[in-house]
Amino acid sequence: MTIDIFSSKYSLQALVFLLLTSTCSTLWAQTIVILADTPYSDKEKQMLQGPSGLLYRLVNEVKPSVVMHLGDLKSGGKSCTDDLLKEHKALLEQIYPGKVIYTPGDNDWTDCDRKYLPYSFDELERLDFLIKLMFQTPSLLTENLPSIMTQHSQIENKLWINERLAISTVHIVGTSNGRVNISKSNQQLAIKKADERDDKNLAWLKQIEENSENFDALIIGFQADIYQQSVLASDSCGDSSLKTCDAFTAYRQAFKDLAKRINKPVLISHGDTGEFCYEKLDTNLWHLNAAGDFRYLDATKVSFNKGSAENPFIVNGLINTNLPTIGCNNYTHPT
Repeated sequence: MTIDIFSSKYSLQALVFLLLTSTCSTLWAQTIVILADTPYSDKEKQMLQGPSGLLYRLVNEVKPSVVMHLGDLKSGGKSCTDDLLKEHKALLEQIYPGKVIYTPGDNDWTDCDRKYLPYSFDELERLDFLIKLMFQTPSLLTENLPSIMTQHSQIENKLWINERLAISTVHIVGTSNGRVNISKSNQQLAIKKADERDDKNLAWLKQIEENSENFDALIIGFQADIYQQSVLASDSCGDSSLKTCDAFTAYRQAFKDLAKRINKPVLISHGDTGEFCYEKLDTNLWHLNAAGDFRYLDATKVSFNKGSAENPFIVNGLINTNLPTIGCNNYTHPT
Protein backbone atom coordinates (compact mmCIF):
# COMPACT_ATOMS: atom_id res chain seq x y z
CA MET A 1 0.00 0.00 0.00
CA THR A 2 1.26 3.46 -0.84
CA ILE A 3 0.34 6.69 0.85
CA ASP A 4 -0.17 9.83 -1.17
CA ILE A 5 1.28 12.54 1.05
CA PHE A 6 -0.35 15.17 -1.16
CA SER A 7 -3.77 13.97 -0.03
CA SER A 8 -2.94 14.45 3.62
CA LYS A 9 -3.90 17.66 5.39
CA TYR A 10 -0.29 17.64 6.66
CA SER A 11 1.22 17.28 3.21
CA LEU A 12 2.35 20.89 2.91
CA GLN A 13 3.94 20.84 6.34
CA ALA A 14 5.64 17.54 5.52
CA LEU A 15 7.06 18.88 2.29
CA VAL A 16 8.27 22.06 3.97
CA PHE A 17 9.94 20.01 6.71
CA LEU A 18 11.71 17.78 4.19
CA LEU A 19 12.88 20.73 2.14
CA LEU A 20 14.12 22.61 5.19
CA THR A 21 15.94 19.55 6.49
CA SER A 22 17.68 19.03 3.17
CA THR A 23 18.44 22.73 2.71
CA CYS A 24 19.76 23.20 6.25
CA SER A 25 22.00 20.19 5.91
CA THR A 26 23.46 21.70 2.76
CA LEU A 27 23.82 25.17 4.27
CA TRP A 28 25.40 23.96 7.46
CA ALA A 29 27.95 21.70 5.81
CA GLN A 30 31.31 23.27 5.07
CA THR A 31 34.08 21.28 3.43
CA ILE A 32 37.86 21.49 3.44
CA VAL A 33 40.42 19.25 1.75
CA ILE A 34 43.53 18.03 3.56
CA LEU A 35 46.75 16.96 1.85
CA ALA A 36 49.63 15.38 3.75
CA ASP A 37 52.98 13.76 2.99
CA THR A 38 52.82 14.56 -0.70
CA PRO A 39 54.19 14.77 -3.35
CA TYR A 40 56.89 12.18 -2.82
CA SER A 41 56.95 10.70 -6.31
CA ASP A 42 56.48 11.66 -9.94
CA LYS A 43 53.14 9.82 -9.87
CA GLU A 44 51.93 12.04 -7.04
CA LYS A 45 53.09 15.14 -8.87
CA GLN A 46 51.06 14.07 -11.90
CA MET A 47 48.00 13.48 -9.69
CA LEU A 48 48.29 17.01 -8.23
CA GLN A 49 49.11 18.86 -11.45
CA GLY A 50 46.29 20.65 -13.23
CA PRO A 51 44.31 20.53 -15.28
CA SER A 52 44.21 16.76 -15.77
CA GLY A 53 45.69 15.32 -12.59
CA LEU A 54 43.23 13.13 -10.71
CA LEU A 55 43.60 14.79 -7.31
CA TYR A 56 43.67 18.24 -8.90
CA ARG A 57 40.36 17.55 -10.60
CA LEU A 58 38.73 16.03 -7.51
CA VAL A 59 39.80 18.92 -5.29
CA ASN A 60 38.37 21.46 -7.71
CA GLU A 61 35.16 19.49 -8.13
CA VAL A 62 34.63 19.57 -4.36
CA LYS A 63 35.28 23.35 -4.28
CA PRO A 64 36.35 23.33 -0.63
CA SER A 65 36.57 26.47 1.49
CA VAL A 66 40.30 25.85 1.75
CA VAL A 67 42.99 23.24 1.11
CA MET A 68 45.28 22.47 4.05
CA HIS A 69 48.66 20.79 3.58
CA LEU A 70 50.02 19.14 6.72
CA GLY A 71 53.69 19.20 5.78
CA ASP A 72 56.20 16.80 4.25
CA LEU A 73 55.95 18.53 0.92
CA LYS A 74 58.69 16.22 -0.39
CA SER A 75 60.13 12.77 0.19
CA GLY A 76 62.69 12.40 2.96
CA GLY A 77 64.92 10.67 0.41
CA LYS A 78 65.32 13.80 -1.72
CA SER A 79 67.66 16.67 -0.97
CA CYS A 80 66.09 19.89 0.28
CA THR A 81 67.50 22.08 -2.48
CA ASP A 82 66.16 25.56 -3.17
CA ASP A 83 64.99 24.44 -6.60
CA LEU A 84 63.07 21.41 -5.33
CA LEU A 85 61.32 23.36 -2.57
CA LYS A 86 60.39 26.11 -5.03
CA GLU A 87 59.09 23.54 -7.52
CA HIS A 88 56.89 21.88 -4.90
CA LYS A 89 55.55 25.21 -3.65
CA ALA A 90 54.53 26.06 -7.23
CA LEU A 91 52.81 22.69 -7.56
CA LEU A 92 50.93 23.25 -4.30
CA GLU A 93 49.79 26.78 -5.09
CA GLN A 94 48.36 25.85 -8.52
CA ILE A 95 46.05 23.24 -6.99
CA TYR A 96 43.81 25.87 -5.38
CA PRO A 97 45.36 29.30 -5.93
CA GLY A 98 45.46 31.59 -2.92
CA LYS A 99 43.46 29.24 -0.72
CA VAL A 100 46.10 26.87 0.61
CA ILE A 101 47.21 26.75 4.25
CA TYR A 102 50.52 24.92 4.73
CA THR A 103 52.41 23.85 7.85
CA PRO A 104 56.00 22.52 7.76
CA GLY A 105 56.91 18.85 8.09
CA ASP A 106 60.15 17.21 9.15
CA ASN A 107 60.98 16.18 5.57
CA ASP A 108 60.87 19.87 4.71
CA TRP A 109 63.60 20.98 7.14
CA THR A 110 64.62 18.84 10.16
CA ASP A 111 65.58 15.86 7.98
CA CYS A 112 67.50 17.93 5.44
CA ASP A 113 70.84 17.16 7.15
CA ARG A 114 70.74 13.40 6.55
CA LYS A 115 74.10 11.97 5.52
CA TYR A 116 72.59 9.66 2.90
CA LEU A 117 71.21 12.59 0.87
CA PRO A 118 73.16 13.73 -2.20
CA TYR A 119 73.14 17.25 -0.75
CA SER A 120 72.61 17.79 2.96
CA PHE A 121 71.97 21.07 4.74
CA ASP A 122 72.03 22.71 8.15
CA GLU A 123 68.43 22.11 9.25
CA LEU A 124 68.01 25.52 10.93
CA GLU A 125 69.20 27.23 7.77
CA ARG A 126 66.66 25.18 5.80
CA LEU A 127 63.90 26.22 8.21
CA ASP A 128 64.77 29.88 7.68
CA PHE A 129 64.69 29.36 3.90
CA LEU A 130 61.40 27.41 4.09
CA ILE A 131 59.67 30.08 6.19
CA LYS A 132 60.77 32.81 3.80
CA LEU A 133 59.71 30.81 0.73
CA MET A 134 56.36 29.51 1.94
CA PHE A 135 55.13 32.46 4.02
CA GLN A 136 56.92 35.60 2.83
CA THR A 137 57.57 35.15 -0.90
CA PRO A 138 54.79 36.02 -3.40
CA SER A 139 52.61 34.57 -4.54
CA LEU A 140 51.38 33.80 -1.03
CA LEU A 141 49.52 30.53 -0.62
CA THR A 142 46.85 32.27 1.50
CA GLU A 143 46.42 35.49 -0.47
CA ASN A 144 42.75 34.74 -1.29
CA LEU A 145 41.77 33.92 2.29
CA PRO A 146 40.35 37.13 3.75
CA SER A 147 41.02 37.92 7.39
CA ILE A 148 43.46 35.06 7.94
CA MET A 149 45.30 35.55 11.23
CA THR A 150 49.01 34.94 11.79
CA GLN A 151 51.00 34.45 14.96
CA HIS A 152 53.53 37.27 14.67
CA SER A 153 56.25 35.48 16.63
CA GLN A 154 55.88 32.29 14.53
CA ILE A 155 54.36 33.25 11.19
CA GLU A 156 53.78 29.70 9.99
CA ASN A 157 50.97 29.36 12.57
CA LYS A 158 47.70 30.47 10.95
CA LEU A 159 44.03 30.78 11.93
CA TRP A 160 41.24 31.29 9.42
CA ILE A 161 37.60 31.54 10.48
CA ASN A 162 35.03 31.08 7.74
CA GLU A 163 31.29 30.82 8.34
CA ARG A 164 31.82 29.78 11.97
CA LEU A 165 34.41 27.09 11.16
CA ALA A 166 37.98 27.76 12.34
CA ILE A 167 40.96 26.19 10.59
CA SER A 168 44.37 26.49 12.23
CA THR A 169 47.89 25.16 11.84
CA VAL A 170 50.48 24.54 14.54
CA HIS A 171 54.15 23.91 13.74
CA ILE A 172 54.71 20.43 15.24
CA VAL A 173 57.04 18.05 13.40
CA GLY A 174 58.45 14.55 13.77
CA THR A 175 62.01 13.71 14.83
CA SER A 176 60.85 14.48 18.37
CA ASN A 177 59.80 17.93 17.21
CA GLY A 178 63.30 18.72 15.96
CA ARG A 179 65.18 17.42 18.98
CA VAL A 180 66.98 14.43 17.48
CA ASN A 181 69.29 13.64 14.55
CA ILE A 182 70.87 17.09 14.63
CA SER A 183 74.02 16.59 12.61
CA LYS A 184 74.84 19.95 11.01
CA SER A 185 73.24 22.60 13.21
CA ASN A 186 74.52 23.62 16.60
CA GLN A 187 72.79 21.06 18.81
CA GLN A 188 72.21 23.31 21.80
CA LEU A 189 70.79 26.02 19.56
CA ALA A 190 68.51 23.54 17.79
CA ILE A 191 67.07 22.29 21.09
CA LYS A 192 66.65 25.86 22.32
CA LYS A 193 64.76 26.65 19.12
CA ALA A 194 62.55 23.60 19.67
CA ASP A 195 61.72 24.76 23.19
CA GLU A 196 60.89 28.23 21.90
CA ARG A 197 58.69 26.73 19.20
CA ASP A 198 56.79 24.75 21.84
CA ASP A 199 56.22 27.88 23.93
CA LYS A 200 54.94 29.80 20.92
CA ASN A 201 52.69 26.92 19.82
CA LEU A 202 51.07 26.65 23.25
CA ALA A 203 50.61 30.42 23.34
CA TRP A 204 48.98 30.16 19.91
CA LEU A 205 46.47 27.61 21.22
CA LYS A 206 45.53 30.07 23.97
CA GLN A 207 45.06 32.76 21.33
CA ILE A 208 42.77 30.44 19.39
CA GLU A 209 40.77 29.84 22.56
CA GLU A 210 40.41 33.60 23.03
CA ASN A 211 38.76 33.72 19.58
CA SER A 212 36.41 30.81 20.28
CA GLU A 213 33.31 33.00 20.48
CA ASN A 214 33.76 33.55 16.75
CA PHE A 215 33.51 29.90 15.68
CA ASP A 216 31.39 26.78 16.27
CA ALA A 217 34.06 24.16 15.49
CA LEU A 218 37.82 24.00 15.11
CA ILE A 219 40.17 21.98 12.89
CA ILE A 220 43.85 22.03 13.88
CA GLY A 221 46.46 20.65 11.49
CA PHE A 222 50.13 19.75 12.00
CA GLN A 223 52.63 17.19 10.71
CA ALA A 224 53.76 14.91 13.56
CA ASP A 225 51.84 11.84 14.67
CA ILE A 226 51.77 12.66 18.37
CA TYR A 227 49.80 9.48 19.16
CA GLN A 228 52.11 6.98 17.49
CA GLN A 229 52.84 3.96 19.69
CA SER A 230 56.61 4.33 19.40
CA VAL A 231 56.27 7.95 20.57
CA LEU A 232 54.12 7.08 23.56
CA ALA A 233 56.56 4.35 24.55
CA SER A 234 59.50 6.78 24.57
CA ASP A 235 60.86 8.69 27.54
CA SER A 236 60.09 12.37 27.94
CA CYS A 237 62.53 14.74 26.28
CA GLY A 238 65.17 16.26 28.51
CA ASP A 239 66.93 19.58 28.10
CA SER A 240 69.84 18.04 26.22
CA SER A 241 68.37 14.76 24.97
CA LEU A 242 69.40 13.88 21.43
CA LYS A 243 67.68 10.50 21.42
CA THR A 244 64.15 9.76 20.26
CA CYS A 245 61.81 11.01 22.95
CA ASP A 246 58.17 11.90 23.49
CA ALA A 247 58.11 15.61 22.73
CA PHE A 248 54.33 15.83 22.56
CA THR A 249 52.94 15.24 26.06
CA ALA A 250 52.09 18.91 26.53
CA TYR A 251 50.30 19.02 23.19
CA ARG A 252 48.14 15.97 23.84
CA GLN A 253 47.00 17.51 27.11
CA ALA A 254 46.58 20.97 25.62
CA PHE A 255 44.25 19.68 22.89
CA LYS A 256 42.10 17.82 25.41
CA ASP A 257 41.91 20.85 27.68
CA LEU A 258 41.13 23.21 24.80
CA ALA A 259 38.24 21.06 23.55
CA LYS A 260 36.72 20.88 27.02
CA ARG A 261 37.13 24.57 27.82
CA ILE A 262 35.62 25.92 24.61
CA ASN A 263 32.96 23.16 24.68
CA LYS A 264 32.92 22.91 20.89
CA PRO A 265 33.96 20.19 18.43
CA VAL A 266 37.71 20.09 17.81
CA LEU A 267 39.34 17.93 15.13
CA ILE A 268 43.10 17.48 15.27
CA SER A 269 44.62 16.21 12.04
CA HIS A 270 48.17 15.17 11.15
CA GLY A 271 50.16 13.19 8.61
CA ASP A 272 53.53 11.58 9.32
CA THR A 273 52.52 7.89 9.61
CA GLY A 274 50.86 5.63 7.07
CA GLU A 275 47.53 4.79 8.62
CA PHE A 276 44.44 6.61 7.29
CA CYS A 277 42.07 6.59 10.25
CA TYR A 278 39.57 8.69 12.19
CA GLU A 279 38.07 8.48 15.65
CA LYS A 280 36.78 10.29 18.71
CA LEU A 281 39.43 10.69 21.41
CA ASP A 282 37.71 12.56 24.23
CA THR A 283 34.98 15.03 25.05
CA ASN A 284 34.57 17.30 22.00
CA LEU A 285 37.84 15.95 20.57
CA TRP A 286 38.29 13.97 17.33
CA HIS A 287 41.49 12.68 15.72
CA LEU A 288 42.34 12.19 12.02
CA ASN A 289 45.48 10.61 10.60
CA ALA A 290 45.12 12.02 7.09
CA ALA A 291 45.71 10.22 3.79
CA GLY A 292 49.19 10.32 2.27
CA ASP A 293 52.70 8.95 2.85
CA PHE A 294 52.79 6.47 -0.10
CA ARG A 295 50.32 4.07 1.49
CA TYR A 296 47.29 6.12 0.47
CA LEU A 297 47.76 8.28 -2.62
CA ASP A 298 44.70 10.33 -1.80
CA ALA A 299 43.43 13.51 -0.23
CA THR A 300 41.04 13.80 2.71
CA LYS A 301 37.70 15.59 2.54
CA VAL A 302 36.39 16.88 5.86
CA SER A 303 32.91 18.36 6.11
CA PHE A 304 31.65 20.13 9.22
CA ASN A 305 27.94 19.63 9.81
CA LYS A 306 26.75 22.10 12.40
CA GLY A 307 23.52 20.15 12.81
CA SER A 308 25.14 17.05 14.38
CA ALA A 309 26.60 17.14 17.88
CA GLU A 310 27.49 13.44 17.84
CA ASN A 311 29.14 13.41 14.41
CA PRO A 312 30.11 16.99 13.59
CA PHE A 313 32.87 15.95 11.16
CA ILE A 314 32.27 13.78 8.10
CA VAL A 315 35.56 12.38 6.77
CA ASN A 316 36.21 10.60 3.45
CA GLY A 317 38.99 10.04 0.97
CA LEU A 318 38.55 11.86 -2.33
CA ILE A 319 39.56 8.79 -4.33
CA ASN A 320 38.81 6.01 -1.83
CA THR A 321 35.52 7.28 -0.46
CA ASN A 322 35.07 4.25 1.81
CA LEU A 323 38.11 5.34 3.84
CA PRO A 324 39.32 6.25 6.45
CA THR A 325 38.93 3.39 8.87
CA ILE A 326 37.23 4.13 12.16
CA GLY A 327 39.73 3.71 14.97
CA CYS A 328 43.52 4.01 14.73
CA ASN A 329 45.67 0.97 15.40
CA ASN A 330 49.16 2.48 15.47
CA TYR A 331 48.84 3.89 18.98
CA THR A 332 47.08 3.43 22.30
CA HIS A 333 44.89 6.05 23.89
CA PRO A 334 46.78 8.24 26.34
CA THR A 335 45.39 8.37 29.85
